[in-house]
Amino acid sequence: MNIYQLSGLDERERGFTRQVECTYDQEEYHAILRYERVKIHEHSKTNESSAIQNLIDTLQAQGYTQLRSQLIFREETYLGSQELWTDYPDVESVEGQKPSRLQRFLQWFFRRKPSKPDSNSLGPC
Repeated sequence: MNIYQLSGLDERERGFTRQVECTYDQEEYHAILRYERVKIHEHSKTNESSAIQNLIDTLQAQGYTQLRSQLIFREETYLGSQELWTDYPDVESVEGQKPSRLQRFLQWFFRRKPSKPDSNSLGPC
């Protein structure tokens, strides 16, 4: 069994980090995530990476974003942060879909124009 660390934002835009257990049972690879009251179990006959990608696809379909994973246990060996993170690009937002709070804030922030000082309020120099 290998264990990955999975990080990102959930459907409510809360940051999370959880472990994903990856196993093989002679027929297929399994990727299992437990998050709050949910257990998501995906599988692949091809390889472990495919099982994890299936898990990522499921999470993204449920509104999870900014997902990335890192192998932290290879069988019995603890790797800590030795392995590189794998980033999973967010799915393109569907036109007309409600933007996230962060997206709305960034849109508001970059739309604002700096206010010009009122020349009457400066007084004599």
